[in-house]
Amino acid sequence: MDEPPDSPTRLEGKTLSGVDSVRVTGLVSLAHLYSHFFFFVLPPLFPLLREDLSVTYTELGLLIVVFNIVSALTQLPMGMIVDRLDAPKLLTAAVALQGVSLILMGLAPSYWVLLVMMIPCGLANAVYHPADYSILNRSVAPNMMGRAFSIHTVSGFGGSALAPLTMVAIAAAVGWEFAVAAVGVGGLIIAVVLHAYGHVLVERVESAGEEQEAEREGQVSLKQTALLLMSLPILMGFVFWLFISVAHTGVSYFSVAAFDQMYGMHLVTANLALTAFLAASSLGILAGGVLSDKTNRHDLIAICGTIISGVAILAMGILDMTFFSVAIAMCIAGFGSGITAPSRDLLVRAVTPKNAMGTVFGFVSTGLNVGGVIAPFVFGWLLDAGRGGEVFLIAGVFQIGIIATVIGIKRATKVQAGD
Repeated sequence: MDEPPDSPTRLEGKTLSGVDSVRVTGLVSLAHLYSHFFFFVLPPLFPLLREDLSVTYTELGLLIVVFNIVSALTQLPMGMIVDRLDAPKLLTAAVALQGVSLILMGLAPSYWVLLVMMIPCGLANAVYHPADYSILNRSVAPNMMGRAFSIHTVSGFGGSALAPLTMVAIAAAVGWEFAVAAVGVGGLIIAVVLHAYGHVLVERVESAGEEQEAEREGQVSLKQTALLLMSLPILMGFVFWLFISVAHTGVSYFSVAAFDQMYGMHLVTANLALTAFLAASSLGILAGGVLSDKTNRHDLIAICGTIISGVAILAMGILDMTFFSVAIAMCIAGFGSGITAPSRDLLVRAVTPKNAMGTVFGFVSTGLNVGGVIAPFVFGWLLDAGRGGEVFLIAGVFQIGIIATVIGIKRATKVQAGD
């Protein structure tokens, strides 16, 4: 029988209460917020960097490319390391490494220093998702897992939203070098907090029986890891993250330009519509976390949310809309997409061995990087060709395509359960 929502869960002979789970979620989400804040530390400052460092926008774009390539290539290996070493310590080290890198960028402001520092920053970024999900899986009560995943995801949105205005404001007051270094100092402070509360983040198992089972299973061999990652449910998880990355890249990064091309919409007005999408996405993620903790039909939640979001995105590419209609469609698309996020993570968790959590989440979340590298070229080409409406058509098709990955994961889950 499932435990009631408010009951504590027994872990390692101790009671893991809701308060313990909240503390773990808060600490991990703080690190996740910092990782997403980093994404927008430099881009808002590109005009200043271009002038001060005498470089082109293409050269500045190379900074982001290097970061994403390093992160994509190392995320799976870092996931395997997380499963073999101490996830909380690795997470703390990743935050500290990014912090030190940013401090060096501020203290030695040259293009080549920035470029070289993108390597350790990309390596640190590769640690976050595997370590975060490993810690949450082991240290959060099962009846709170959906909400923990939702808060973790929303914290990333929050970091991305806070960074641009914060960086511009600090740079305007004291210079971009100090602004970058200050964020680095902030990272060191967060690392100190994570280290101080390392005992809270310690990984647990749900019972003595599971602990003995985990010891019997031991570490997953390289051959077992390869077979696991090439299995249908894990591949479907990777494609899920890839598809959602493509869909979100189209709406988040190119909708403003598409609205301008389609309707001649004012920049401020178009950005209001984008803000509505992002705000609704955050609300949807939180709602999805609560909902996923109240039912085991995570596949149904993901499919319904995906249909709602996909139809709304497609409508923006097909119909001739007013601003009010666009804003409503963006809200629906954001909320529908957001509500699927916790269920996505729980579906992957359900088909992942406990001793391979970091490896699997490191692999499937690489889909975000792959989508983030490919999609901008496609959507940029469409806009250059004057086909703004097709941005939403492509994004909508990929959003709807997520349904196939959900069905694949669910069928594999039934097979594993022997149904």
